[in-house]
Amino acid sequence: MSLSTRILISLVLGVVAGLFVGEPLGVLEIVGEGYIRLLQMTVLPYVVVSLMAGLGSLELATARRLGLAVGCLLLLLWVLSFGMVAAMPFSFPRIESASFFSTTLIERPPAIDFLGLYIPSNPFHAMANNVVPAVVLFSLAVGTALISVPEKRPLLKGFHALSEALLRVNGYVVKLSPYGVFAIAASVSGTMSVEQFQRVQVYLVSYVLFSLIATYWVLPGLLAALTPIRHREALVVTRDAMVTAFATGSSFVVIPMLSKACKQILEHYAPENGESESLVDVIVPASYTFPDTAKILSLSFVLFAGWVMDTPVNVSDYPLLFVSGIASTFGSVMVGIPFLLDLMHLPHDLMQLFVATGLVNSRFGTLLQAMHVLAITLLGASALLGLLEVRWKPVARYLGLTFLIVFIAIAGCRILFAEMIDTTYAKGELVGNMHLILESAPSIVYREPPPTPTLDEDRSRLDVILERGIMRSCYRKIPSLPFSYFNNEEQLVGFDIDMAHSLARGLGVGIHFVPVDINLGQAGQSKFLNSGYCDIVMSHSIVSMATVNAVVFSEAYLDLNVGFIVADHRRQEFAIREEIEEREGLRIAIPNDRYFIDRIQKFFPNAEFFPVLDTEEFLQDEGVRFDALILTAEGGSALSLLHPQYSVVVPDPPLQTLPAVYTLPLNEGEWRRVVDSWVGLSRGDGTVNELYDYWILGREAEHEKARWSILRNVLGWID
Repeated sequence: MSLSTRILISLVLGVVAGLFVGEPLGVLEIVGEGYIRLLQMTVLPYVVVSLMAGLGSLELATARRLGLAVGCLLLLLWVLSFGMVAAMPFSFPRIESASFFSTTLIERPPAIDFLGLYIPSNPFHAMANNVVPAVVLFSLAVGTALISVPEKRPLLKGFHALSEALLRVNGYVVKLSPYGVFAIAASVSGTMSVEQFQRVQVYLVSYVLFSLIATYWVLPGLLAALTPIRHREALVVTRDAMVTAFATGSSFVVIPMLSKACKQILEHYAPENGESESLVDVIVPASYTFPDTAKILSLSFVLFAGWVMDTPVNVSDYPLLFVSGIASTFGSVMVGIPFLLDLMHLPHDLMQLFVATGLVNSRFGTLLQAMHVLAITLLGASALLGLLEVRWKPVARYLGLTFLIVFIAIAGCRILFAEMIDTTYAKGELVGNMHLILESAPSIVYREPPPTPTLDEDRSRLDVILERGIMRSCYRKIPSLPFSYFNNEEQLVGFDIDMAHSLARGLGVGIHFVPVDINLGQAGQSKFLNSGYCDIVMSHSIVSMATVNAVVFSEAYLDLNVGFIVADHRRQEFAIREEIEEREGLRIAIPNDRYFIDRIQKFFPNAEFFPVLDTEEFLQDEGVRFDALILTAEGGSALSLLHPQYSVVVPDPPLQTLPAVYTLPLNEGEWRRVVDSWVGLSRGDGTVNELYDYWILGREAEHEKARWSILRNVLGWID
């Protein structure tokens, strides 16, 4: 039984095992990760050695002749290939998405060291840290220098011996492929949700379709547009080689067949030129030294990964992805893709998904690689034999048809995915289904303001609370997610509501939640506190100098980050603070607090600010009056779950943090000391962290039910 057959059987068995057992097979992820690392182990050394040996083996005259012609043509193929990569995300279905607050909103990735990325001051450091572009540049420089070194044969012989040794090591690892593939397939299929599986289907279909377009139209079509070689002729002559490459999963085994096909075609169009065979003999093996169309197309996985993680790669980052992608795919994509995922700040563990999809995509990638070798060989040889000519009419027709074919492919994918993929937005239910997670104190929630109790001004507020056994806590009547709001079961919940129950339990009293109909942070709240209507306002008040003479603030229990709430398509407009500061006529909605407005207004002197009492005023405006809403990023993230057409943006550099506090009545020092001590204790014993993880980060809220499996849901053998 052939290795490819065994790998295919392992893939099927892994998927079946994952569906049968389910999530317990997630433990095999470490086996799959080990297999991937073994595959990567020899790749970078092999890239270094093979590039040096391949370039160093060329004669100076041959290198000069081929360098310019083939180099320009190769660059053209790379541009066309990346054009298809950039077009592929348009085939992905649009899925409304939003998420809880994440620290990635405020954490700034380290600046990219472009010099270090491409120019290695220490090649060994670049190799040790997988800085692939720098390693490639070093290898190219040494390989080019070797061309003119007179005593290079012994060194090249050693390079070839080392290359052979590395290939043998890789061959040993490849023999483990059935086991590694089984582990990856079992862990992925056992833990992948239905939504994730649907998204993987999107990439498989898109990649296969685009690779077939590149194989059977883009490359042979370009050949026909620039040379006398007909499109159909290129396909017919290579038919056997393409079938063999697809069946074996390797384009190396068809090198003799491709060389023969190229020589046959060139003999027909340049029968009297004796250089055609020697040109083919040089270009075909040399073409394997440089990234081919299939490797460039594999960069689409990085864009797919961004789509899967709901953090799409920005178009402004495409040039970096293109340049770094070409440099990093000189070797194996097994090294290049992890590097690019890190470069684009995407999770490294998506590499397992790349390996799993690669079991299908690699076959079509092999087809494309074989056609790439044919195309670059015939184009390069034609350029040197005088057969290549830029004829504008055929080129225009070729470009027009290419655009039309890609457009039809994208439209077809969108129609297909509309039927295949469930794009129903369900994350809005997460906020509505959340419940209090701490032990509750006896409580009553008032939806309408109750009578204000008579307050004995001769007694401290703490004594009053302890004597009556009830703490009255004000909550904001207007929902203030995720701090205080009513969930789908009409229960008052939120970060501050959990904290209020914790405080009441600590005091050994019950709690009455009473509504206030004002915009918290305004001086008007003092009348509710000082009159005895409530003893404390627990709804993430922000310290404001406008109220320091009327109320008292507790110690800060959280530091909240200021951000913008903007329409999804305008996220990039608010990403850089300097650009926002320079914009004229910007209309920003902001909570109606004079002190807060003054603090924010100094950052954006050219903007016009509009105080609003409720976020609904901004959401219902739909961009007519307002460009953005200033809000805490933590609250805005929860809001975006209910309104996924909006996103939270914390500009770079961030504006500022705001201390979240609880508001207390004036001249109640004992009551304040108790609350301050409780806040400090809650921060120290992990209570605040626990509530932050649940209400702000949404960690427990987003936990899904156990994945369906035959063992659990059909046989009932496990819970």
